[in-house]
Amino acid sequence: MKKCLVCNSPDTSMFLECTDHFVSGEKFIVNRCKTCGFRFTANAPDEMSIAGYYHSENYISHSNTQKGIVNSLYHQVRKFMLGQKCKMIKHFTPGKKILDIGCGTGHFLNYMQHKGFQVSGVEIEPSARKFAMENFNLAVRSPRETLNEKHTGEFDVVTLWHVLEHIYDIKGYLEWIFDSLKPNGFLFVALPNFDSYDAQKYAKYWAAYDVPRHLWHFNPLTFEKLINQYEFQTIRVKPLVFDAYYNCMMSARYAGKKLSFLQGLFTGQISNFHSLFNPEKSSSVVYVVKKPGPKQ
Repeated sequence: MKKCLVCNSPDTSMFLECTDHFVSGEKFIVNRCKTCGFRFTANAPDEMSIAGYYHSENYISHSNTQKGIVNSLYHQVRKFMLGQKCKMIKHFTPGKKILDIGCGTGHFLNYMQHKGFQVSGVEIEPSARKFAMENFNLAVRSPRETLNEKHTGEFDVVTLWHVLEHIYDIKGYLEWIFDSLKPNGFLFVALPNFDSYDAQKYAKYWAAYDVPRHLWHFNPLTFEKLINQYEFQTIRVKPLVFDAYYNCMMSARYAGKKLSFLQGLFTGQISNFHSLFNPEKSSSVVYVVKKPGPKQ
């Protein structure tokens, strides 16, 4: 990648060298745009080669394992967060037709379906897609199938829960999402935030860089610059409190800290305190984004 995704500046340089702690142990470079501050994984594998970097039972979003403390806690928190996500969506819109891009094994869509929503999903990983269809009877399609179809003004809500940072053709997706949302429809995007306290503390060990699976690395400013290119309007930034604990526990482990679980909990608490009055400093955030209504 020669130019910044957000501002098209060619003026980028190396920021960090990070290790893939999940699968390969390989080193990857995170570059930073000198103009707008956006960060991206400069030497990520191409789209045809990336699948192997997801093949780990440790990659929780595509796994149902509860081995170990962190995995077990993740699945307990996920149950709680399903209700929180539902409440958030209901707060902003009465719309009932929802598309979840990167739906994984389908737990969120299954929950929403039981709450009266008309749901469908997009998932690139075949085994996760199969699980969602066979266990929850969900309509889940591959990205290729979905993006080749026109869904003009079909959905009230589109969600990407920690997915946008994985997408190669990010601009193509955003254009498709804009067209597929109804006027006054909502887009909910959860992303790690490199402006957070824990990102600064752990630096190259920060788990939410998650190279090479995370291609793009945002803070609220760079996300706003990107989304404004598509006439979307960010109307709220909400913290994801539990993400701070998970990110910090994993980061402390990667950094080789003693009692990494306890240190991660402690640092996560500090990170959440820093974001208490400013959600734009949260370890991870949800951007609540609205498509404008018809022009008068």
